[in-house]
Amino acid sequence: MKKAHRQKNSAKRRLFGVRTTAVILSVLVVAMLATLVAVVWQKSTTPVPTDYEGTIVDRWADYSESDQGSRPGLALVVESPDRTRFTIRVDAGVYESAKVGTHIKSKSGQLVLIEPQQKPITDR
Repeated sequence: MKKAHRQKNSAKRRLFGVRTTAVILSVLVVAMLATLVAVVWQKSTTPVPTDYEGTIVDRWADYSESDQGSRPGLALVVESPDRTRFTIRVDAGVYESAKVGTHIKSKSGQLVLIEPQQKPITDR
């Protein structure tokens, strides 16, 4: 009688453990998916200003594939004077001219790159 009772209680504990684990894992998976959706949505809805001014802090390139072939995606990360960063897509000519530290300004779609002033080296 006691052995049957112990086996019954053991089976209940095991079943409770499996159910609890399944619920916890399900909640974690749903939370991770919700976080991923929120991050993607935020990145896709963050507007890139048309008129901006700032300093180039990073440049990067990637390639996108399609049925017509692959093509490069060239981008610059710009930091505005109020320290917000945003990414702009550029063409190959602007990408090649742009260097980290270069000042960039866009007004009405016209890009202007201003090279940073170099301090003269003096021997003392």
